Amino acid sequence: MQVFLKRLSQHRERLSQLEMGVLEFILHHHEIVVHMNVDELAKKLFVSTATISRTCQQLGFRGFQDFKYSLKKEVTKEPNNTVFSHSGFLSSHIDRVKQEIESTFDYLDEGKITEAAKYIHASKHVEFFGVGNSLPPCVDASRKLMFSGKISSAREDWDELRSVANSLSEDDLAILVSYSGETLYTLEYASLLKKRNVKTISITGQHNNRLQQEVDLSFQAHVINCYYGEMDMSSRFPLSIILDLIILTYLEQHKDS
Repeated sequence: MQVFLKRLSQHRERLSQLEMGVLEFILHHHEIVVHMNVDELAKKLFVSTATISRTCQQLGFRGFQDFKYSLKKEVTKEPNNTVFSHSGFLSSHIDRVKQEIESTFDYLDEGKITEAAKYIHASKHVEFFGVGNSLPPCVDASRKLMFSGKISSAREDWDELRSVANSLSEDDLAILVSYSGETLYTLEYASLLKKRNVKTISITGQHNNRLQQEVDLSFQAHVINCYYGEMDMSSRFPLSIILDLIILTYLEQHKDS
């Protein structure tokens, strides 16, 4: 939660005086805000609902509902965060990694893995979409597909990804990788791809996220929130495991072609 609030604070300079008041209330009373609707918050702060919405947009969200959804997820997941401690330091994190691997395998559906491999085979081009810490698994998977002879890309520039999303066709495949499944950029790309009838696969690390609802085929990895102080040390390897299994299945299906 502290990391989430700190990220909100970093947007102070772009806010007006009224918007700053909204942010300050959120930072100090987030446990109340998560249970309020936009009208209640506006009345509480003696500002318009438009000011509330504008503040949320300045903070990087689509509006108050989008902000509240993310805030609620932070409040809900907070008790489950794993924090480094001095006692049993290494063993506790070995156990965490084991749990992530075992649970990710428990979630796997071999039928869906096979279907995803068929998506790859049927596509002319495979484009991976991942931002921030979700980009490295995309780069790794893209290189493996390229070495197998399949045209594939994983790009770092967010504007370039938007341009690519606007240029792919129904003959292509987009694989969207997101730890939370709530990243605004990734959701934007998914929406653009959907409008162009591009086949889409999502691989996420959190349950019941919005990205899963925007794609043709979704996979759920198991990622346990882990912080060292305010540094996010949450794993991304469960996402890579699923990508590897899909690519291996694709290679096995078409090893003689």
